[in-house]
Amino acid sequence: MAADTKYIAEQPADKRVLLEQLRAIIVKTVPDATVAIKWGVPFYERGGKKICALATFKDHVGINFFAPPAALADPKKRLEGAGKGNRMLKVRTAKDVDAPSITRWLKVAVAAAD
Repeated sequence: MAADTKYIAEQPADKRVLLEQLRAIIVKTVPDATVAIKWGVPFYERGGKKICALATFKDHVGINFFAPPAALADPKKRLEGAGKGNRMLKVRTAKDVDAPSITRWLKVAVAAAD
């Protein structure tokens, strides 16, 4: 996954730590994902279909999950967005990296792509 390595290395240190944590969850959950830089950010795909994307913003790092929003169970209302096919988790600190929820949402995105 060299394409994402370069993107992550170019980010500020505080964001880089969060991106590395998120990437580790992605790689563990979807080990056969391929990565490509699209619109300047890493997209993780399977069979050419989007699973998730990582992006750095001024105040947070975002991980977008590409799945029908209704399928992304989120009782704590942490996912944001109004699009028909994705939702974003804003990660501001390491405490926001909820591995069990992120893993679950990644699995939903994989199922939606299959």
